[in-house]
Amino acid sequence: MEIQALINDHLETVDFPSSQVKSTTSPDPDLYSSSNTLSSSTHTLSQLPVELLEVVLSCLTDPISQRRLSQVCRLWRDTVARLRWLRLMSFERKLHLRLPLAGSLHEVHGNQGFSLLLCVDTPVLLAGTAVFLPYRENLQGDVSGEVQLVRHGTPHVGPVGDKVISSAFHVSREKALQWQQDCDGKTFACLQGPWMTNTSGQGGTLGGTCKGLHPMPVMFNCVMELEPGTRYLLTLKMAEEKGGVVVSDKIGTVWGFQGVPRRKKGPDQNHFRWFQVYRPGLSSSVTSGQFPIIYYIA
Repeated sequence: MEIQALINDHLETVDFPSSQVKSTTSPDPDLYSSSNTLSSSTHTLSQLPVELLEVVLSCLTDPISQRRLSQVCRLWRDTVARLRWLRLMSFERKLHLRLPLAGSLHEVHGNQGFSLLLCVDTPVLLAGTAVFLPYRENLQGDVSGEVQLVRHGTPHVGPVGDKVISSAFHVSREKALQWQQDCDGKTFACLQGPWMTNTSGQGGTLGGTCKGLHPMPVMFNCVMELEPGTRYLLTLKMAEEKGGVVVSDKIGTVWGFQGVPRRKKGPDQNHFRWFQVYRPGLSSSVTSGQFPIIYYIA
C-alpha cells in the first residue's frame, strides 16, 4: 500500500502525454481490457524518475527479491547496485558449517567423486562450497577438480536434470601446502582435526591457536537461486596431476565428520536438508566426507 501511494502521488504531479494519462488514470472500458491496463501501468512504472524508483525498490529488503528485481532490466539492475553501494539495500553472506570435525586426515574410498542431495525450505542463493584437499604430507602433486550442481537430482541410477552451474579449480602443490600452513587463528574457516597433543597441551593439530584444517572455498561465478521443493545434486570430482598429466582420479583427502545432523527449528533454522546418494563412483557425503561448508545468501 505504501509503494502504491508513492506512485499515485507522483502520477498526480507529473505531466504525462495525454495518451499515457488516459491509459493510466481513466482507461476507456470500451477500448482497453484489464490486460492492457496492467501493461500500461507496468510501462509507467518503468518510466518513474530514478529517485522515486529507488524509494520503491528500497522497500524490498530480502536478497531473493533484490536479485529478481535486478533481472528485470538494466535500469533496475543499476538501481539495486546503487542502493547497495549507498547501503540502503543490503544482504548478509552466510555459511552453513556441515562437517566441523575430521574423522580422518587421509581417507581413500576408491570412488571418483563425492556427492549429496540437498533441498531448501525457503529460497536460498547458493554462492559456493568448500572442499578438503589432500592433507599436507599426503599431497604428492597438483590438484584439479570441479564442483557441479544439477537440478532434479536422484539418489540412485537414472536420469537427472540439467546442470545449472559448475566451478572448476586447479591448485598447485606449493599453493595447496601454503594454504594448509599454521594460520595462527587468523583463518575464519579453521576446523578441528583429529586431536593431537602439542607442546602446550592446548589448541588444535598445528599449534595453540590453529585448529589444523583449512577447507578450500570453491565459489561459483554467480549466485544460484535454489527453489523450495526441488532436489539438487551437488557433486565434487578431484584428480591428482604431475606435469599436467592426471596421475590418479581416486585421491585420498581429509574426511570430514559431524554425525547425524539435526535440523534447527524456529527463526534460526538452517534452511537446508540433506539426502544420501547411492550412485556408482560417488561417495555420499551427508554425515561425513566432503562439502564441509556451504556458502549462501538468505
